[in-house]
Amino acid sequence: MEYTHLGRSGLSVSRLCLGTMNFGPLTPPAEAEAIMDHAHDIGINFFDTANRYGGVQSPPGYQPAPEHYAW
Repeated sequence: MEYTHLGRSGLSVSRLCLGTMNFGPLTPPAEAEAIMDHAHDIGINFFDTANRYGGVQSPPGYQPAPEHYAW
């Protein structure tokens, strides 16, 4: 996996980002967690979990629980 610096933050992030826009209503939680776990296993550490797309706010509860992801 290739990594780059995220602005001036000092963070090193993967050049590939996993977008979670379709998680929630279209992806069951267990499947979403499996996708994120696999992405992390192959080196992805940049996850887009924004709660707004297209000017519409996603309903609460669609983002994976942070305590599950203590990589």
